[in-house]
Amino acid sequence: MRLANGLAAIEPGDGITAVSVCGMGGETIRDILDSGKAYLSGQERLILQPNGGEQPLRQWLMDNGYRILCEEVLRENRFDYEIIVAERSGPVIYTAQELYFGPLQMQARSPAFLVKWQRKLRQKQKTLSHFARAQQAVPEEAVQDIARQARWITELLA
Repeated sequence: MRLANGLAAIEPGDGITAVSVCGMGGETIRDILDSGKAYLSGQERLILQPNGGEQPLRQWLMDNGYRILCEEVLRENRFDYEIIVAERSGPVIYTAQELYFGPLQMQARSPAFLVKWQRKLRQKQKTLSHFARAQQAVPEEAVQDIARQARWITELLA
């Protein structure tokens, strides 16, 4: 057992085959992986469970040559949890929508995945409605970003 910050406890002779980082935001997981890149051999399987922030985490995986092998949405109590399993494979390219939804989840379209995105669409529509009634002008970039996400979700669910 070793105490360390992030992946800093990993030593070359350890023969690590899997790294699991769970229960925090995707941006935090991304930052842990990014600052610990020097400790990874590239042979490890990454098992990640972000609580939100999946898109920037998937972006990091793509940027660092990790292919997503498996991903799943699970619902427990009132929360949606995503599990992403990835391995380094060399260059991989995901579209903006694949980074947003998850490339494999878009294909599998599990019931939990569809329910999650139906709920997200209602949230985006409510946000756009609030923007329209806001007393102060909302930056156009923010409105367009939410509108684009709502459009993507609508297309996905069609």
